Amino acid sequence: MIRLGRDKKAALVSIVVTAFLAVIKYSVGVLSGSIALVADAVHSLTDVISSIGVFLGLKISSRKPTEAFPYGFYKAENIVSLLLALAIFYAGYDIILSSVEKFEEVVLTNVPIAISAALASLVFTLLLSSYQLKVGRETKSPSLVADGKHTRTDVYASAVVLAGILGNYLGFYALDPIAGILVAVFIFRSGYEILKDSIKVLLDASIDYESLHRIRELASEAHGVRKIRSLKARSSGKFVFVELEIETNLRDLERAHHLSDKIEEKIKSEMKNVDRVIVHVEPEEKEFIRYAVPCTENNALQSRVSEHFGGAEYFCIFDMRTADNDLADMRFIKNPFIGLEKMKGLRVAELLATKEIDKLVTKESIAKKSAFYVLEDAYVEFEETDADTVREIIEELK
Repeated sequence: MIRLGRDKKAALVSIVVTAFLAVIKYSVGVLSGSIALVADAVHSLTDVISSIGVFLGLKISSRKPTEAFPYGFYKAENIVSLLLALAIFYAGYDIILSSVEKFEEVVLTNVPIAISAALASLVFTLLLSSYQLKVGRETKSPSLVADGKHTRTDVYASAVVLAGILGNYLGFYALDPIAGILVAVFIFRSGYEILKDSIKVLLDASIDYESLHRIRELASEAHGVRKIRSLKARSSGKFVFVELEIETNLRDLERAHHLSDKIEEKIKSEMKNVDRVIVHVEPEEKEFIRYAVPCTENNALQSRVSEHFGGAEYFCIFDMRTADNDLADMRFIKNPFIGLEKMKGLRVAELLATKEIDKLVTKESIAKKSAFYVLEDAYVEFEETDADTVREIIEELK
């Protein structure tokens, strides 16, 4: 048994319901002599053709990429949406012509049946439109949303038909053509919105600002990202393609690749229908490198290096200028976790990660300890030393 996605099921439901309504409206229109119902039936027949186009568009866009089309067939949906917009324009034009022609008086027969058919068409078309729009928005299908908006214009057409039949019955013959012209204005507006959205995607216009801002936030949250140089994202069908250029303090190629994978995974998990994320990693143009050293005291350059990491009284954080390898800034922070019985090293590592340090210099190796993994995740490099004071470490670095 063939399993269809929700979007394709909705397209099939649209075809069946619209075809059924077309048959009913045409039969009752001929029976009652209502030109409006017959015209509406023909209009519904064009909707069936449009819905078939949507279904085919969804089928084509779901095909896997090939050598000739390495980016897939996603834009097939937007091409279908473009054709649907043109169909909506034609529907508006057709309603205007019908409205003008209906200025002449027509005496209907079997009016109750005609009213029932027009009312049933109005209700079922409204329900079908709501269903298409709901599924289309949930599945991010532009062609299904376009078809839902197209069907919503058919609600107006059905309302015009109902008003025309009631007007004919009550003797207000001008009511139907006036309402038809007003509805045509809304139809043209709906067609314009779909046409505009389709052209934007086909021309690779950027996605909305809110989504771009969210992608920027997610990328910035990753440890190791110092700056986002550029961000571009476009839609293709219901999918989104993202291209990022970031700056990082990482020098190791393997770790930079790992950072790229982590950003891609984070964006795909938080954002719907992101098909591809391309991350260009560039080395940060740093003015200085930031170091952290565990110390037993706060005595400037004379501060002694602690033998322990988590048990250090203070941490000396200093910046070395990359241009001349000279000391640019120095400050001390007191270890707030020294009184803890357990997990001192882990808490200190989390604190240092917030200070955006580049290298940790210690006498004690913290390899494979919990603090090591926290700092490694923050892309902090490690260096062991035999120096006894901060001054000696700085001299070694020079």
